Amino acid sequence: GKDLGGISPGKLADILVFDDLAKMKPRKIFVGGNLVVSNGTIVSQIKKYTVPKWMTKTVKLHKFSEDDFTVKSRDNTTNVNVINMKTEIITEKINENLSVKDGNVVASADKDIWKVAAFDRTFGTRKHTVGFLKNFAAKIGAFASTWNFHENNMLVIGSNEKDMAKAANNLVNTQGGIVVVSEGKILASIPLQMAGIVSTNSFETVSENFENLNAVLADTGCKFKKPHLIPLFLPFLALPDIRILSTGLVDVKNRSFLSVFA
Repeated sequence: GKDLGGISPGKLADILVFDDLAKMKPRKIFVGGNLVVSNGTIVSQIKKYTVPKWMTKTVKLHKFSEDDFTVKSRDNTTNVNVINMKTEIITEKINENLSVKDGNVVASADKDIWKVAAFDRTFGTRKHTVGFLKNFAAKIGAFASTWNFHENNMLVIGSNEKDMAKAANNLVNTQGGIVVVSEGKILASIPLQMAGIVSTNSFETVSENFENLNAVLADTGCKFKKPHLIPLFLPFLALPDIRILSTGLVDVKNRSFLSVFA
């Protein structure tokens, strides 16, 4: 830290020059002592970063089918533990009774209950968990992401197994990102080619992609303003109440794994 926090010999010389500290709009930007931006214009040539090949091959998953998103039961109906979304980030554990069709516990549009699946996509272990989520509300088939805490699992939220498989396969093909699928069609996509969490596209392109993603989900009925935070925080074990990992559902308060069945 001795090379930060001041302007003097030996420091990094990353400096912002302002005319007005209240507005905080920099007039000049220096990086490493070199002028990079002046009056809103880039004046220094920026070297293109070459992403190592290994960083573009981190989604180590098989081709998905509908079977990867089934929850088996021999009953006609069954009680399950459900991740109820109170906000984009905070959850609570509730119980719901769901129908079983052809031995598979299915999501319920009437109850706004979705399937949610977490897959280990880093180590090729094929570990995964399929559970249930409530209160997402969007009229779509699936919403999937490889960008999340802590393990950057692949998270797939869906109303039906076919679209969930479509979304998951899209992220395998792009080697990471966020995608919205409905009736087999991709409605929005944000490729995150670098380790499945960073885009190699321009800032402007990524910004447009995020705006389109949020607009698509808002237009289809999602009640949350920042829906990308849902898969981002679903595996986050530092917040209540119930989380999902590729290794199982987690009761955060009791520090224990939960069965999908209540």
